[in-house]
Amino acid sequence: MRKSTSIRKAQVPVSCYFCKGQGIKWKCEECNVRMCHSCKVTVHQGLSSTQDHDVVSIQDIRKSSSNPQEVTSVVISSVFNSYTTSVPAVHALLCSNDDLLYFNICRGQSEDQFIKGKLLKSSIRVLQTLKIRAFDMTINKDGEILFIEHGVDKIQMVSPDGEVETVLDISPMRSLAIHVNKDNEVIVGLREQGPPFPVQEFSVRQVIIFGSDYQRKVTLEFDKKGNKLFSYAARIRTDSRNVVYVIDCLDDDNNGRIVAVDRHCRLKFTYDGQKNLGTFRPEGITITPSDNIVVADLANATLHVINSKGDLLGLQFIFKDLGINDPCSLCFDSEGYLLIGCAYGKNEDYGKIHVVKMVDSLV
Repeated sequence: MRKSTSIRKAQVPVSCYFCKGQGIKWKCEECNVRMCHSCKVTVHQGLSSTQDHDVVSIQDIRKSSSNPQEVTSVVISSVFNSYTTSVPAVHALLCSNDDLLYFNICRGQSEDQFIKGKLLKSSIRVLQTLKIRAFDMTINKDGEILFIEHGVDKIQMVSPDGEVETVLDISPMRSLAIHVNKDNEVIVGLREQGPPFPVQEFSVRQVIIFGSDYQRKVTLEFDKKGNKLFSYAARIRTDSRNVVYVIDCLDDDNNGRIVAVDRHCRLKFTYDGQKNLGTFRPEGITITPSDNIVVADLANATLHVINSKGDLLGLQFIFKDLGINDPCSLCFDSEGYLLIGCAYGKNEDYGKIHVVKMVDSLV
């Protein structure tokens, strides 16, 4: 009887992509190449096209592959306070460095308003109320509120004393979302006129990055394969590396996904929620100091926390666990508390703002 022979294949060591040496220390996620430390510094970093590439250590890759991140069911460790507002829902929510609070309701109705206030121990002190139909808003480094108004194809600004002025006319396009990043650049979601859905081949769906002087710098529209990046950019946020995260609505029911893309139209990932939950309706989004992404899912009253690679880190049913229903908007205050803006609940007339503490490992 013939003995079986095991054939052991020789392992070929991976060499540096540039110098072919064996001392591999780094991997560029975008280029998908491994390199030694010397070539990382002298070759890869010297290429203008790779300045914003994500380069990670081989040691970190091995650690993450051998120890996959567990998904925690606890995102919020404690509820610090809950405030009842004077509006039925808090659709957008901002907190300035001096802890002034800005929020709004926008339903395209007479009740639409923009509110500036301050959180006290047991109530919200309203400092200013304006009858504007702000669909989305953001705050720049000068403390000025930029907003887009329902049915108005302009970027407008509210000064600290309440004066409203137009800073940019974006017609004939329609504005959808607005955000200011750490470099004071203004990022705007745009689409063509007409019905938003279904998205056609001729539809123009863009995210535009403007300088603080409102001059166009970058247009994000297609990925490297020529596919549309967005269907309807409803909310926009950026992290410490200026990666752009977009709540992308897919239909009239606000079913959506998260699209992560860099300034060179390189798609980082898309996040479509969890299959076992079915519907995913992302409404609010904010970024933690460690560049994790927190998403409020209105359909399931949940908070999703994903990392900058699109991996799910935490998922909590905040209505079931904490009684926080219909989350619409998110932001962090200067002390690191997460603020959750919500619509009114059962037997209630007004929306709420909940001030909560997130689990340290997710922040």
